[in-house]
Amino acid sequence: MRAVALAVMAWSVLPALAQDDLYGPAAPPDAAWVRAINAEEPGGLGIRVGDGGLVSLAFADATGYRPVEPGSVSLDLGGALTTVEVEAGAFVTVVATAEGPRVIVDTALVDVSRGLLALYNLSERAALDLVVVDGPTVLEDVAAWSQAAVAVAEAEVALEVRSGDEVLGVLEARVFERGVAHAVIVVEGPDGPLVRYVAAFTTE
Repeated sequence: MRAVALAVMAWSVLPALAQDDLYGPAAPPDAAWVRAINAEEPGGLGIRVGDGGLVSLAFADATGYRPVEPGSVSLDLGGALTTVEVEAGAFVTVVATAEGPRVIVDTALVDVSRGLLALYNLSERAALDLVVVDGPTVLEDVAAWSQAAVAVAEAEVALEVRSGDEVLGVLEARVFERGVAHAVIVVEGPDGPLVRYVAAFTTE
């Protein structure tokens, strides 16, 4: 198994939006990008971002990022209407929960010669780690209701999520391709933590 080369991803004010194969063609230069995650309803949730179409979203799954004008953006989260404020160039994830929406400002993928690997701790567990199976730690101490990310070289690895010494879930080996924002999402479900992999995409 090839080793994963990891480097901490620096924040950038200007993500690489001009590259058509990354976040979609002809995106306005001042666009913001908003998506939603269902951490509320195990049976699925109807979600609409902005003026986009209604999407039936599985538990612990994410919609695509929708390009929107900076400012107030409306979302329909299973019939509950909410509004979030977003800045130009920002990537934002709105998490639907039983207690109401939570907003997370995401790390942007700015270098398409590498991939981005993020861990979303959408649980009440104080800290989670993302670890290569039989290998090094990728991300550690990701606090509840937050995300952390690193840039990665393209590699095929299996990953597991740990809470201290407890393994919450294992993701089978996959190729983490360059030019893609990869996310590992952890949601507390009715039967315990659910770990899901999602690759970012855009939607019109």
